[in-house]
Amino acid sequence: MKKLLVLTPAVLALAACANNPFVGSDQTGATNQVVNSYTCEGNGKVTAAYAADGSAADLNITMPKFGISNQKVIMTQAVSGSGTRYVNNDNPKMNLQWQTKADYGVISAKLANGKEYSVNCTM
Repeated sequence: MKKLLVLTPAVLALAACANNPFVGSDQTGATNQVVNSYTCEGNGKVTAAYAADGSAADLNITMPKFGISNQKVIMTQAVSGSGTRYVNNDNPKMNLQWQTKADYGVISAKLANGKEYSVNCTM
């Protein structure tokens, strides 16, 4: 019984760590990441895995307004006036931008036909 009492706090501490937003390495080469999930307007969802040094973010995006469903996009950090901004200009049909500050995010898309969309998201 004493062994159980000694192990219980350790097990509880480890269980609490299981909910930490930390995962292993990713395609950007980062070994420590912070992962946040955002719920967006129009039934959208963004799951963002940020490199520990902030240089990149791997996004999994479902955004009906943009015609995107469960798409993985690797973004690089760009200059921002306030908060953090990531961009991906690899797709000639759609340039994406992800901006965050505190628990709030905005994902924007600029299409090749000139149309632009922005969707608000919260953690």
